Amino acid sequence: MKDILAPDLKILFVGFNPSPRSGETGHHYAGPGNQFWRLLHESGLTPRRLRPDECTLLPEFGLGSTNLVSRPTRTAAELSKAELRAGAPRMRDLVGRYRPQVVAYTGKGVYLAAIGRAHAPWGLQPDTIAPPACDFVVPSPSGLVRMTLEEKLHWFRQLTELVKKE
Repeated sequence: MKDILAPDLKILFVGFNPSPRSGETGHHYAGPGNQFWRLLHESGLTPRRLRPDECTLLPEFGLGSTNLVSRPTRTAAELSKAELRAGAPRMRDLVGRYRPQVVAYTGKGVYLAAIGRAHAPWGLQPDTIAPPACDFVVPSPSGLVRMTLEEKLHWFRQLTELVKKE
């Protein structure tokens, strides 16, 4: 699955890995229950709700998307610790090369795997994978996550506020 990158993005979103649907279509966050596109729009990061097949438009809004691991799976639990650890150097390289203001991890597990920590809160993090970008953790937009849309939206709105300040 192709990364969606451009220099000097406001936000680079980092997921665990593609879903089977995303792997089939080549479109980020394409699973039928995934709330990513709705969260982007309702938080004010995009002026309208994009469809997964419009994922290549993200840089027009200062946004990008990549994954820690490129192999599609039904759940992140199918990924090995070695696969996750192997993705961290690539993330550091991408962030250093493309210089986003914020690296937004779509789930605590993604951030913990990338940064090598045991615990993290939601929101702005004390550590970063590649300075001067700051790291921010939002809840996973997956429909498998047992969190309400409003709870997820709260953190996406916090992210929106952060980039407005920058």
